[in-house]
Amino acid sequence: MNIQTSKIELAKIVLDIDNPDLIQEIVDFIQSKENLSEEQKTKINEAIYSLENNEGIQHDVVMEETKNRYSKYFK
Repeated sequence: MNIQTSKIELAKIVLDIDNPDLIQEIVDFIQSKENLSEEQKTKINEAIYSLENNEGIQHDVVMEETKNRYSKYFK
């Protein structure tokens, strides 16, 4: 899919959203993405790629390890 097709698909998705809070979140996300350094953008894209390919660590596993390691903060 080329960039123009992707933009059209994105526009269709956004036009179908009726939740103003979600629209604002999308706007905020896009604006924050524009203010990131190239290194930050690369790292975010790498993380997204990893998650899309099931290479990430599940949230519950991370939380369990965090609770075990930093138990004094979880009462």
